[in-house]
Amino acid sequence: MHAIAQRVVIAYGSESGNAKALAQALAAAPCVAALQPQVMPLNDVDLLQAPWGDEALLLIISSSFGDGEPPGNAEGFLARLRQSSSLAQLRYAIFGLGDTAYPNFCGFTKQLDALLQERGAQAIINRVDADIGYADFFARWQSVLEQVLQGDAQAGLALSLRVIAYGENDAYAADILERRQLNHAAPDAEPGAYHIRLACEGSGMRWRAGDTLHVLAQNDPQLLAQLAQWYGAPEAAELLRDKELRQISKGVLRELARLGGSDALKGLLKFSQRQQLEQYLWGADVLDVLQDFCTPETVPLAQLAQLLSPRLPRAYSIASHGEAGHIDLCIRHVRYERQGRSREGMATHWLLAHDGPVQVYCRANPGFRLTGDAATPLILIGTGTGIAPLMGLLRELQASGQPRQTCLFFGEKRQAQDFLYREELESLQAEGVLHQLVTAFSRDGAEKYYVQHALQEHAGTLRDWIAQGAHVYVCGNKQHLERAIGAAFDALLADAEQGAAHDETPWQRLGREGRVHLELY
Repeated sequence: MHAIAQRVVIAYGSESGNAKALAQALAAAPCVAALQPQVMPLNDVDLLQAPWGDEALLLIISSSFGDGEPPGNAEGFLARLRQSSSLAQLRYAIFGLGDTAYPNFCGFTKQLDALLQERGAQAIINRVDADIGYADFFARWQSVLEQVLQGDAQAGLALSLRVIAYGENDAYAADILERRQLNHAAPDAEPGAYHIRLACEGSGMRWRAGDTLHVLAQNDPQLLAQLAQWYGAPEAAELLRDKELRQISKGVLRELARLGGSDALKGLLKFSQRQQLEQYLWGADVLDVLQDFCTPETVPLAQLAQLLSPRLPRAYSIASHGEAGHIDLCIRHVRYERQGRSREGMATHWLLAHDGPVQVYCRANPGFRLTGDAATPLILIGTGTGIAPLMGLLRELQASGQPRQTCLFFGEKRQAQDFLYREELESLQAEGVLHQLVTAFSRDGAEKYYVQHALQEHAGTLRDWIAQGAHVYVCGNKQHLERAIGAAFDALLADAEQGAAHDETPWQRLGREGRVHLELY
């Protein structure tokens, strides 16, 4: 094998151990192992004394600690790099690990790259900025490194693997490609369930099935107008446009109670009244609180604007896999009446009615991603629009071409009206991506029939799959679903685990083993 280097140093900066593990894995790769690489922490790399001529190569794999700071075992390297002058003889490549939840995403490795280039060092591969889901990036980077070591310099310069860290202050403007209603009208049907597709190709966002999309929706103009009317001040609409008017924190409520002098609101905020407060706040907005407990005189407009936080993003489970080039959502159109005012969900209404681009960004949710190997069965359980991330997992399985034993339990009200994604699910089953599709429509029979009843009817299969190491994914309503599913698994596994310890239930044991994945709302 022709190699462009006779000496390779693989240096890592690692807090949690991920970068160190990748460095060791790279050293064992055949294309690198033949060069007998040295693996060491970045702090052990000597930039000035070691011979960095044409025969040497420095490969850096490092995370960024906190908001772009160097890991502890890389701080010394950074300090020496800042003090160095010319490094024109040095050739290097950087694989950066980061978390897009931090504003200064991959800040340390970006800083290293800039400092090295300022001192004349030559990057043989473009810097990689990888997020929490780095495995795919690393495999592609290693493949390109092999090409470069074999003499293909252009392969390294052509590589572009950089996640862009969008966030609340720098969101991506995604066009809406498709809106499609998934359920069919009926007198007592749930509000409309919709499939939403957003254009994200070329955005630089990275996600996987199971991750979340945060939507920055605008406030309802009607609510802003009603607030302006209550204050008798037209300027209120503009002053409150970017404030959070729906999700009201206890801190805001306490301050409104103090300003308004309302004993009733103060009483609701007592710990003993937490259930009553929760009931009051369901579907309420800041105008309700002002009308019920305050006056425009006790809570001046300017003071309210200062008190309220900036408008909060709304999170949705992604229903598409990461290589699709678009992001799919499954949402419920929230509509209701309260105190004589018609209301709509802030973000759902925005997604369904807005014609222009939607401001969005992704966040990793590693706890709900596909896990295990191809031999690990998957039990997927979803109700209503909780089908969203499960569709994402199934689509990822389909795209991978590596089918696994997979069973989906889906619950809704009526088959004729509420069988969301029916055609696609049946197609996935026909392809063999979905091994078994079990439905539970609660209002189609004389008695209510829910997913927990369907689980009991398939107890034998589920016991076998659990014995084979199956993982369970559950998505749906937080208030009822987890308790019901947990009780169902405890019942169907009770006989199989008679000899097990009694200090935990079968469902708790599965959770402790990391085999239960929950996405509840």
